[in-house]
Amino acid sequence: MVNTLKGKISLVYIGLVFLIAVVGFTGFFNLYRLEKTVNNLMTANYKSISALTNAFEAIERQDSAMLIYISVDRQKGINLFTQSSTNFLKWFSIEENNITELGESDIVEGINNNYGTFVKLFSELQEVRNTNGEDASVAFYDNKIMPIFNKLKLQLRNLININEKAMFNSKTLANNNTKRSMNMLLLLSGLTIIGGLVLSIYFIKIFLGPLQKLSNGISKIKGGELYHHLDINTNDETGKLAEEFNQMTKRLKNYEQSTLGSLMAEKNKTMAIVKSISSPMLVLDNNYRIVLINNACENYFSISEENVLGKHFLEAIRNGEIFDHISGTIENSHDHNEKIIKTVKSDDEENFYNVVVSTINDDEEQPISVIVTMQNVTELKELEKVKTDFIATISHEFKTPLTSIMMAASMLSEDGMGELNEVQKETVETIKEDGEKLSNLVSELLELSRIESGNAIYDFSPCSINLIVNESINNFISIAQKRDINLINELEIDLPLINADFEKIKWVMNNLISNALKYTNSGDFINIKSRIEKNYVFISVEDTGDGIPKEYIQKIFNKFVQVKGRDIEVRGTGLGLSVAKEIITSHKGKIWAESELDAGSIFTFSLPTIKREK
Repeated sequence: MVNTLKGKISLVYIGLVFLIAVVGFTGFFNLYRLEKTVNNLMTANYKSISALTNAFEAIERQDSAMLIYISVDRQKGINLFTQSSTNFLKWFSIEENNITELGESDIVEGINNNYGTFVKLFSELQEVRNTNGEDASVAFYDNKIMPIFNKLKLQLRNLININEKAMFNSKTLANNNTKRSMNMLLLLSGLTIIGGLVLSIYFIKIFLGPLQKLSNGISKIKGGELYHHLDINTNDETGKLAEEFNQMTKRLKNYEQSTLGSLMAEKNKTMAIVKSISSPMLVLDNNYRIVLINNACENYFSISEENVLGKHFLEAIRNGEIFDHISGTIENSHDHNEKIIKTVKSDDEENFYNVVVSTINDDEEQPISVIVTMQNVTELKELEKVKTDFIATISHEFKTPLTSIMMAASMLSEDGMGELNEVQKETVETIKEDGEKLSNLVSELLELSRIESGNAIYDFSPCSINLIVNESINNFISIAQKRDINLINELEIDLPLINADFEKIKWVMNNLISNALKYTNSGDFINIKSRIEKNYVFISVEDTGDGIPKEYIQKIFNKFVQVKGRDIEVRGTGLGLSVAKEIITSHKGKIWAESELDAGSIFTFSLPTIKREK
């Protein structure tokens, strides 16, 4: 008895091979018989017919030779008779040695006797012709030779008919053998196919039935039926596997019973912590169905956990912006994402929440749960608005006196109010320079306030980024030449158009080139480069100046950030890059910096392009 799965499968395989071998051997045997029948048909009988046909022609030439001898030319007649006699004997000897059919031997013997008489009568014909003349020889030929000649021809035809009949019989036999072989092969093939199919189904059921039970058991374990028991009683590998499976479920049962209490305690503890969190919080599955919400979430959105569990997020909380933020986080494969979103309650009360989305992934980094926490930042937003309004107000208040101070300084420097000595001129120049710095600071503060408050007006239209960058470069060519700095334009020709505010993007370019000039020394380079990736154009301002320390790379786009350790005269206000970031962000682009101390910096921003019509 075979006790292994491999042995059972091998046994079925051997049985199928045996059936195939039986079919093959039967087919070979029948083909061999058919070949033998056809060979007999084509050799023995055909050989006799061919030889007898030639012998028949030879004896007819002998008859013609006798007539030639009687009436035309006696020598020529003798020569033709002798030659034809030789051919007759040659072909007839083949028939004598190839007797295969019943009655063929008697006819051959009769032909031998008659042919001897036929040759002897030719000798007698010669004596009659020489002795009694032509008329007597003709009478001799008609009375003596002609009957023997006709008898010989009849005997030859009988032999040919016997062999032809044998050939047709062989053909019929071959056809019958062919049909019988085909029928036998068809029957045997059909029985083999049916037998193989029945055998396969039977053994598949025997072999794979336990495997199916095992698969179903694993599915039930996966579905939570940890106590499932498999009833498989075989001595092969499947039986051993089922035995191990049952031992595993037994251990799982014991483990669950031993740890269930502690797990439930931990779950209740975790639920209590989640429920007590003051910020709204909810948990979703990977299909955006609600799994858990805390008390704060219930109170804020006026919903009940028992009514929304298992429902889609938008069925319970009708806020498309929050849902877009959640779905965007998952679709972009972010593990953590934050966004400040304004919400409006039924009483028209506006609140700002920092919506934090965190995903829990499986072993294949696919999200299985989503945790959404909403941190109330309404007060911070209000403080930020107060700060922005205050800065805007102060900036406006500074604008008028600054203008007066700068006009007065200009009048003094032009000697419009009397000639100044050198010390006075230096003092007035200092006032002008500091006034310009304050004026730039006020302008940047006002621009930043407008952008942050949402009051900035953008005049979007199709623009040429080549034209914007070229105009910005032209503004700084003379300054670069005075400082012996190489300002190089490496823009690609005919870049795609962008939908932008021409002046504001130009302001960004001016700010980046101006910053590069501030931190670049004589003999250094500033390269303006571009590239196209997908539907975005990228513009880079690359310099070989002082560079920026690593700790400032992520901070320099924040307001009022100044890089420590630099000359205070060229450090700037710390607002330009912040304003540039707000402008680029409003254009649905990005801006970033790459730098290394004493090696230079690269500032790059990207903007979406307008798709060209084909």
